[in-house]
Amino acid sequence: MAKVIIHVGSHKTGTTVLQSVLASNRSALKARGVYYPETFRFMGDKRSTEVSTMAHFELPKALGIYGLREREELARFRQHLLDVRQEYSKIVFSAETFYRMLPNKANLTSSESAVAKNTRGLRSVIFARLAAFLEGFDAEILVYFRRPDSFAESMYSEGIVNGKSTRSFEEFQSFQKFRFDYGAQLATFKEYFPVRSFVFEEKVKGGLLENNFADLDIGSPFTHDSAMERRAVPKRATLWLRRCKLAAAIKKRGFNQRKLFAYLPEHRAYFGGENRYSFWESTQARDAFTERALRNAPELVFPAAPPTVPPLCAWTPADHQAAEDAFHDWRQREQDWIKERRKNRILPFMVDPVDDV
Repeated sequence: MAKVIIHVGSHKTGTTVLQSVLASNRSALKARGVYYPETFRFMGDKRSTEVSTMAHFELPKALGIYGLREREELARFRQHLLDVRQEYSKIVFSAETFYRMLPNKANLTSSESAVAKNTRGLRSVIFARLAAFLEGFDAEILVYFRRPDSFAESMYSEGIVNGKSTRSFEEFQSFQKFRFDYGAQLATFKEYFPVRSFVFEEKVKGGLLENNFADLDIGSPFTHDSAMERRAVPKRATLWLRRCKLAAAIKKRGFNQRKLFAYLPEHRAYFGGENRYSFWESTQARDAFTERALRNAPELVFPAAPPTVPPLCAWTPADHQAAEDAFHDWRQREQDWIKERRKNRILPFMVDPVDDV
């Protein structure tokens, strides 16, 4: 009978590349006795892009909403897994949204409401539902943690660039604090499943994808498309994009074009070039945040942070105007190339570092 491995992220630990490789090699994985399901065929609205079909976001989303439709879809998908589990040695799920999913309070049962008195209780509801969904399966959770200060900066930028957030970095630290309480996260996972947890920075040293495959115990890794590596925009570009989002006149297409502009390496000069910046206002603030994140997770040992933080990242009105002027000039020159990318549904982060446009 197949063992089930639930890879829950966390975010910004190479999840996109791993999911891309697994999704692109489903047939080869099947030959190894590994099933990487296409959950979008069983639940949720049909996805239209390559990236959105690589992971299993529909599963935590259905467990979070848990309305009549979602419960029916979960039941059908569970039956499918029961039907095929004898054919495989492993079933692998990967969705970093497991790491932050909260349930819809409107669809809580009376027993769930009794538990869901705080964020920890709400998180427990998600994993209790997941445990019920996988009842009878030998299942475990696989999770990678990034050093908290680095994780917070990366997640902040991700929320601005690819999410809906317009918060300042200070406001962001207070939003969904449970993401940064590594001990509470581990305790919630362990309440329902065996857990294997790893330090992201240590896994990178030996080759992240190679270590991912070893941790999943699914054989040697397949080659991957470097375009699927989610590169970060410069920190000052994050602040440019945040200010653009706060301007009501900026539409989605215009914002996506700005994201592409920010991802292109030849535009780094507009965002500080090779200079390094930090969202942390001081070393003390950074270290205090890390200490809080790890206070209940002694088993997680991270490489030491640098002794000091780089200069605080700032973005002036003059900086903003210069970036906007450069963006508009670039968009006018490259409008055909930009249209071709959009026609082919190439996402902004899919940029070759050596592309010359």
